[in-house]
Amino acid sequence: MGRSGYRRVPQSQCEGGSDLAAPVERVCGRAGGVQAHVVRPDAPIADLQFFRDAPHAVARTERGAVLVSLDEGGRWAPLDAAAGAPAEYAAVLLHPVFAERAFFVPRHGAVGLVSDDAARTTRLLRLPAAPAPALQPALRFHPEYPEWLLFMAQRGGSGSAQAEAFVSRDGGASWDPLVPHVGAAGCAFLRSERSKRFARTAVVCARHPDSGGGVAVSENWFRSEHVLVPNATDFALVGRFLLISQDADQGRALAMHVSADGRSAAQAQFPGGQHAMDPAYTVLEPEPGFDYRDADGRTHTAPGGGLALHVTTSAHPGAEWGALYTSNSNGTYFRRALEHVNRDDAGLVDFERVRALEGVALANVVANPERALAGGEPKRLRSMVTVDGGARWRYLRATGATPCHVTAPQRGDCALHLHGYTEVSDPENIYSAAGAVGLAMGVGNVGAHLGRLGQADTYLSADGGVTWAMTRKGPMWHEFGDHGALIVVADRIHPVSVVEYSLDRGRSWLTLPLPHDAHSTRVDALTTTPDSSSRRFVLHGRANGRAVLVGLDFTGAQPRVCKLSASSADSDFERFAPHLADDANPDRCLLGRKAEYFRRKPAQACYVGGEFEPVRQLTHICECTEYDYECNHNFVRQPGHNGAPGKCVLIEGMQAPRTNCSETHRDYFVIESAYRRIPQSVCRNGLVLDRPTEVWCPGKARTVAIFWALVLPVAFLALAYLGYKRWRDQYPYLRLEDLGEAVRPALQNLHLPRRGSGAARQLEPLFTGAVATARAVGGAAKESCLWALDKAAPYLPHAIQRWSYEHPPRWGGQRSLDGRSRRGIRRSDGQSRFTYRPLNTSEAAGRVFGSYDDGEQALEFADDVDDYDEVEAGFNHFLDEDDPEHSGEADATVVDRQVLFANDELSDDEGSR
Repeated sequence: MGRSGYRRVPQSQCEGGSDLAAPVERVCGRAGGVQAHVVRPDAPIADLQFFRDAPHAVARTERGAVLVSLDEGGRWAPLDAAAGAPAEYAAVLLHPVFAERAFFVPRHGAVGLVSDDAARTTRLLRLPAAPAPALQPALRFHPEYPEWLLFMAQRGGSGSAQAEAFVSRDGGASWDPLVPHVGAAGCAFLRSERSKRFARTAVVCARHPDSGGGVAVSENWFRSEHVLVPNATDFALVGRFLLISQDADQGRALAMHVSADGRSAAQAQFPGGQHAMDPAYTVLEPEPGFDYRDADGRTHTAPGGGLALHVTTSAHPGAEWGALYTSNSNGTYFRRALEHVNRDDAGLVDFERVRALEGVALANVVANPERALAGGEPKRLRSMVTVDGGARWRYLRATGATPCHVTAPQRGDCALHLHGYTEVSDPENIYSAAGAVGLAMGVGNVGAHLGRLGQADTYLSADGGVTWAMTRKGPMWHEFGDHGALIVVADRIHPVSVVEYSLDRGRSWLTLPLPHDAHSTRVDALTTTPDSSSRRFVLHGRANGRAVLVGLDFTGAQPRVCKLSASSADSDFERFAPHLADDANPDRCLLGRKAEYFRRKPAQACYVGGEFEPVRQLTHICECTEYDYECNHNFVRQPGHNGAPGKCVLIEGMQAPRTNCSETHRDYFVIESAYRRIPQSVCRNGLVLDRPTEVWCPGKARTVAIFWALVLPVAFLALAYLGYKRWRDQYPYLRLEDLGEAVRPALQNLHLPRRGSGAARQLEPLFTGAVATARAVGGAAKESCLWALDKAAPYLPHAIQRWSYEHPPRWGGQRSLDGRSRRGIRRSDGQSRFTYRPLNTSEAAGRVFGSYDDGEQALEFADDVDDYDEVEAGFNHFLDEDDPEHSGEADATVVDRQVLFANDELSDDEGSR
């Protein structure tokens, strides 16, 4: 006996009738109990979708007919449409939150259908007008209120390109006009499951240029509105961000604005201080934030990634590619993460994230951009993978027998290259699936570049894309099921009469013959539920010139359900810990954490089942290392050595991000570091690479010098008075004239009084008080002088600066930046372990205007931008180890404050900012 595949809806209170959830008889065994059913639709399948919380599926043909399956694609029947329903449908929309609600949008007319029970039954949905064909989807949903709908209607009759937005707050029973003339993006609810900062009633609309243009937000159904960005042309809701594009440079470029609250928008900053980009761009799928469970059972939500954009840099036919940009956590500062990322003439980009694993993605890059642009040869593509959110990329490494000596991950002249997003018909799960943790499959070849599809083989990775092994000869459609415990493949090039499946993660393969009506089928797609937890699949294509829809049922392929046990030996599950196979990163931390996942052992003869909920177990929060940082805005990473990440250096001609001196920041401005924390990283403590540099504003140094010139004398006199007062309080009976009376006999006799004599007893408290007073006043004076010298060092010769650093005061400035005492940094022989080296003028200019190999070049750049009239370095202490093997500028470590002084005021251009 086995499960039927049905389950009762939790809200249902029905009694009697057929119990579809009752167990049914099934054939047990590894190679038995699998079935295939075929249906002949009237036309090829245009789209096929599965309901999330019910074993139902809907398919729409190219002619607009809708088929429904109540057993996850096993058997199909026409949609049970209500009387008066249209015959053709332009789209089937499943509600993204309320899983059993579906809307059937008509191809013509203003009458559609809606279902509240996963397409089991339907009712009429009367729309205010026909849907606008240019604005898809025509219906937009609210994440919290299922009855709230937005509809993009065609305006001006058939053939009109104008559209109007309507709103319904009663599930479509009535509609109210919202915006009479909307632009290309239409309208949408701002609030989403991933962004709760937007108001519940907030709606964003793009107005048509004929109506003034711009993107506006309203929280009262557009009785009033707030224009976020004027002259805007489009918007997109991506994760927790609202992206708005605005025409720039007379339509030859676009400026990007980002909003996180719907009330204000910040302009995106691209490298080089640019605010505009090529008008051909693609917003890529954002990185979601996953939930992790620690050893105490508490749930932690990891931060999601920033934005990712593909901006076209070459649109020449046959030579299309662009640059991949990734942002910081608030989506405003973008850095160039990868060059020459492939795209096609339709704007599709070869970029795909590996599901279920955070920070892992694959991309194809053009290896010969110059020759491809010149027309001498076609594009040569190479595949790369990142495991840290795009901070570092490396080539794919194949194991086993290969036609060349593998050079990956450092070089791509002999690596694995996979066909990507631009060559698939089912974009849901290209390489991986959300339920198959750590598993990825792709079609490609090992060599210097990606070859033709007909020459490719099918490869499988079990460690999240780090290493790959060939699992089937030839190119195959592939799909994961049963949380990765079941893999189904079908030939991608030739007609098929059988499909193959594996129950042990690709180690062995079994065949399932297709029904006779489906023999010689050219497969268009092989798919299953989006989370890949089901053991039922759907294959559709063409057989003998007619469309076929085949349901594949593997629910009887395994004899028992898998058992999860605390003991690894008794459990059917193993712990999988993703990591980077890199000798330079031995702690096996990724994004500041060590995490473990449960997945079925390959050799276990059991099925996981749909009730299994994969848990991400957080085992350790790691200390920050260089792997937790990426290059900041306007910086690029140099090639590393031996697998270690390279250093981030400033792009020539650009400046590091910085603030400006203003009314709110009069004392200093901040220059950001060359590094920034990867948004998904949760590391703690450890290495700090993103500490900014504080630079005093012009004129502040002189103010400080004048202040201390006035304060120091007063402080010295005050300390002297306190020392004298302390001595008088301790010896109140002594007077200054007693000194002469006590000393005169000794001077007259020219010999010291004997110990114990009356004169000695009289002189003893005098000398004791004098010594105490001298020590107190002298010590205070010494420390005051040292402290004043320490503060005034920027204005003194280098020799005095060095002496000042080697003789720090006991209070104020005696600690280095890393918290160590400057007095305590000594060698065993008592000498200083460090030598002092101040910055020269060229190096100071490099600190302000960017890191250049040539300091003179930095000064020339400073003169060009006219930011300062003169730049000096003051009190910028660097320490070099005295060890001969570790000396020089390369080993210099900043251990004291880094403050730069400017002699003159800002220039007119700088001051105006």
